[in-house]
Amino acid sequence: MSTAPGSDNLNESAPANRAGEFANPLKPPEYTDGRLPGDWRSKYPPEARKCINQESAILAAALILFTLLSGFFVGVADQSIAIPLSWLAFALDPTTPAKPPILHVSFRFLAIYFVGGVGGVTFSIKWLVHSTAKCKWHLDRRYWRLFVPLIGGVYACVVLTLLDSGIIGSNSGEPRAVAPSAALAFLVGYFSDGVSGLLSNVANAVFGTLEKK
Repeated sequence: MSTAPGSDNLNESAPANRAGEFANPLKPPEYTDGRLPGDWRSKYPPEARKCINQESAILAAALILFTLLSGFFVGVADQSIAIPLSWLAFALDPTTPAKPPILHVSFRFLAIYFVGGVGGVTFSIKWLVHSTAKCKWHLDRRYWRLFVPLIGGVYACVVLTLLDSGIIGSNSGEPRAVAPSAALAFLVGYFSDGVSGLLSNVANAVFGTLEKK
């Protein structure tokens, strides 16, 4: 049965032996995701698509939240707040009034954490898009994708502290400006997988390697 000219039937796939006709030598294979032109339907069942949509919504909300918080704390990065812990002094000695300890919260530290989280969320979104398109998405990687932003924020704080203290790299003694710190924090959060290896090398250099007995 022949197809009428101008027919918009995209459900029919081209035979496998014609795949060469649609290959574009100027584009690497990964840009086509292994599909022929007109192959627009999702290869995932409805249950999987529902999970992917849920994960997409979570990461989108996390990106907005981390971006807003990082923007706020970057704007006040040169400030801090002192919180008196009166309840702690009372808990330690309820009979004798004492000067409560003070908790100093650095907005610069919070800015670094949330900017690192933005980098981590960006990486998770990119990985989600690529793994879904290449049919490599699965539920077991969901924990990794959702925790990367939190890990990225922690790694950003640790790496920036190591840089400022001179343990890694060189420190001129001058405090680093907010803009370079934010840029480094984003990169650390985005490449947190590689940073974990760097931190392992630093730990081995500082504390030594534990040998098996």
